Amino acid sequence: MDAERLQAIPGVASVTLRRGALWVEGPLLDVEAMADAMTALGLRLAAMTAIPLSPGGETTIIYHYVAASQVINVRTQSRNGSLASVATRARPASWAEREIRDLYGVEFPGHPNPVPLMKPPGFENGMLREAMCGPAAFARSPTSRLAI
Repeated sequence: MDAERLQAIPGVASVTLRRGALWVEGPLLDVEAMADAMTALGLRLAAMTAIPLSPGGETTIIYHYVAASQVINVRTQSRNGSLASVATRARPASWAEREIRDLYGVEFPGHPNPVPLMKPPGFENGMLREAMCGPAAFARSPTSRLAI
């Protein structure tokens, strides 16, 4: 994959090769332009990853694109708790964006069907954010005998 073509996407700060995959970094990435560019390059969205940065703060979002043996990971972050939806440009984003909204509270304006996924009654959007941002000791505490 031509790194120059990736670098031309609005908001891309850097493109590096790590462990056989290209990593595109863009904290202020235009995700809609990125999704259009990836489609034009013959790549498909395989998955999305969300990593909350703090209980009330922003979330790192990584879009994982693939084509044959090529993997391109595009990392950006939410801004004011939201990031434009790419669900109309990359169909797999529809479910992933809804899941990220439910679990971490990130809003995806422009999503064509923003209804919550199935979740337990009483759980609000962002239900895992606090647990993911808690102290490392909390994360290592076993919750069942099976985890010991």
